[in-house]
Parts: sequence; C-alpha cells; structure tokens
Amino acid sequence: MKNKIFVFIFALTLFFMPSCSKKEGEKVNEMKAIPVSVFKVSEKTFLLSEERDGEILPSNRVYLVPTVQGTVIEMKKDIGDSVKKGEIVAIIDHRVIDNQLKGLKNQINTVKAKRILLEKDVKRFKRLYEKDAISKHKLEEIEAEYKATLSTEKALTDQYNSLKERLKDYFVKSPINGTITDKLYDVGNVAAGKPIYVIDDLKKVKIVTNVSEELFNKIDKSSYVEATIPAINLKEKVPISKKSAAVDFVSRSGKVESIIENKDGTIKPGMYVKVKVVIGKYNAPAVDRDSLMRLPATGVYYVFKVNKDNTVQQVNLKLGRINGNYQEVLEGLNIGDMVVVKGQGILKTGFKVDVKEIEKL
Repeated sequence: MKNKIFVFIFALTLFFMPSCSKKEGEKVNEMKAIPVSVFKVSEKTFLLSEERDGEILPSNRVYLVPTVQGTVIEMKKDIGDSVKKGEIVAIIDHRVIDNQLKGLKNQINTVKAKRILLEKDVKRFKRLYEKDAISKHKLEEIEAEYKATLSTEKALTDQYNSLKERLKDYFVKSPINGTITDKLYDVGNVAAGKPIYVIDDLKKVKIVTNVSEELFNKIDKSSYVEATIPAINLKEKVPISKKSAAVDFVSRSGKVESIIENKDGTIKPGMYVKVKVVIGKYNAPAVDRDSLMRLPATGVYYVFKVNKDNTVQQVNLKLGRINGNYQEVLEGLNIGDMVVVKGQGILKTGFKVDVKEIEKL
C-alpha cells in the first residue's frame, strides 16, 4: 500500500514540474531592463606624484664651535635671540694671551731701542772707517750686530701680530645672520672642541623628503612639491631645489629639498609637514569613482560594463592614481567602454539594463 502511495506522489510531481519551470522561465524573460546611467571610459590627465611625510629644517644651520680652548667667561646670547654675521656671541678667557702679548710688547720695545742705537752707531762707525780711525773688522762687527737686532725685532713683531690675530678667536663670532636655537654652554664651562651655540637661518626653511627610486630619476626642472603644514594652515607649492646624488640602499629612495620663504618666522623647524612630490603629468584611461564597488572583505574594486546587447558584466579592476573624482585604470577596461555609474547596486552579470543617461567624465 505504501509503495502505491509513493508512486502516485512521484507521478504528480513529474506532472507539475514542467509547468513550474515554464512559468519561472517566463518570469525571467519578462524581467524588465533596469534603468541606469553610464559613462564612457576616456583618457584623462594624471599627476605623476608621491605623497610622503617630510621634515622641516632651517635653510642654514651652524653648530658654532670655538677654535680655541678655555673657560667661557661670557655668553652674550640666549635661545631665541637674533644675531648678525660677525657679532660677538661669547668670550673665552684670554688672560694668558694678554700676558703673552704684554711680554712680547716689552721685548719689542727693548729690541727696538737697541736697534735705534745700533743704527746710529753704524753711521758713526762708517764715518770713522772712512777716516781710517777704526778697522774694517770693527765696522763689520757693528753692522752684523745691527742686522741681528733688526732680525730679532722683526721676528718678535711677527710673533706679536700672530698672537694678536689669535686673540680674536677668543671672541667667538656668529658666521651667519640667524637665530640662536640652542645654547649648549654656560659661563664657567670649559670650551673644548664642542658647539656652544646652534644658530639657524630661519628667514628661509627647507622641506626635505624622500622619493622612490622609480620616480627619482624622472625629476627635472619642472618638478615641484606641494607642502602642507596643518599647524599653521599653510599650503605652499615650491620647486625642487636640490636632490641627492644617490639612492639610499635601505629605503630605495632619494632625498629632495625645497626652499620656502619664512620671513615672518611662523614656520618652525620640526613641524609636521605632508609633502606631495609632483614629478610630471601623463594621460591614461580613467573611470568615474562613483562607479566603483568593492568586493566584501577585499581590496578588489569592480564595475559593471555594459555590453552591446545591453547586458552587464562585472569587471574587476586594477586601479592607479586619483585626480579629483576620476581614477586611473591600469587593467580591466579600455577607452570607449561603457560603465554603469548610477543604479549598479542591484546589478549582477547578465542583467539587462536600460541606459537612461550617458554622463560625461
């Protein structure tokens, strides 16, 4: 009995199945085309650029190291003070030099007095020799003594002048116009080959950053940086003024510098700066960023491309640089392809669409 019931139910199932399949097929065929807006993939201009963090440094920084050793007896400047080129900023104990100069001066005066007397004696001895009052040997002796004294006077004078020139080193001067940004010594410290001040020229500052080795060799006279300093709400476009001679082995990047005017002193070394290094421009296929969709839990973006029969196809993309509301297409689309930009949220590959509007990119 059970077997008969089972056969009966199976027969009914076979009877109704074709009818159901036919109705579902009719529904698919009767599905209306989905209205969408599309755009045509076209060629756009992109900036060949990189964005990196940068570093703000003074355009010129001097670590002021005295050329002589000794106890610091005066520090004339503090952090934040302005200095001029040639201005004395510190004094080192120079009493030893003073005493040496005093001693040399006394010796010079003594020798000079002797030389003046000998000069008179030489003249007198010459007159006596001409009258045969003294021998030639006596004249030569006095002339030799005069020359030796003259030579001694010259040597002492040279030594004195050299020591006097050296005395200038005990009065430490700034080699540049700038601002004291660090004071490393106090009065009483012994200067011994280390910096006593750090002096920065802050009228201009330099922005320093790195550029990948792929772009480094493409830098030319038209290249520039866009520097953004959030702390002072400043955005500045300046040319690249200098680049390193080599690429760093570890980071595989080269260093570039740009100079920014800083006459009001608002830009401070050490501030955070975001740098966009612009190497040049190029053209490439582009898509409207509103058309992009991302596969869940991945970094893969895709779009729906409209085929000639008005069906759509999901196409995964490899994307490049962004410029405004469009993005470079590296792989997946060609110039002239039609891509859905509105209405793509409910689409699947094979769906029919009704193109209502063609937008311009």
